[in-house]
Amino acid sequence: MDPNDMGFYINNLWNAFILMNSKEEIRELFKDLFTHTEYKMFAKRLEIARRLLEGNSYDQIKETLKVTEKPIASMSNILANSGNGLKNAHAKLKILEKGFQRKRDVKQDRLEHPLRRKMPGETALPDLIAGSAMAIHGLVKNKLKKASARKFLSV
Repeated sequence: MDPNDMGFYINNLWNAFILMNSKEEIRELFKDLFTHTEYKMFAKRLEIARRLLEGNSYDQIKETLKVTEKPIASMSNILANSGNGLKNAHAKLKILEKGFQRKRDVKQDRLEHPLRRKMPGETALPDLIAGSAMAIHGLVKNKLKKASARKFLSV
């Protein structure tokens, strides 16, 4: 196969992921592209890398994830040689997880210490500002995704 053609195909794969607008669209694409076993294998590889970055031992990872030493060593080598994509993904997932934890803590706090509900007029302006900011963020994000995809089209 011509290396230029393969480069084009790989760029198309990246662009397909970039152009997905939701987690559900990406999930559908993954399920169509990969077998169930490959899907689980990628998830375990990511989790192995994350646990290595968190400082877990090989034995802890083997026991918890039910894997052999081979995939752990493979991910360890990738992280030792660079692993920038995995490190970046781990950092972003940690931020996301902290946000989820904050929301859980706030919800738990509200359950333990119920407060007076605010009237709709008290939250209208902050809600409007937050909604507008999210809409603008979504538009900018979509433009950046499309620009990134176009950039890779010129192989």
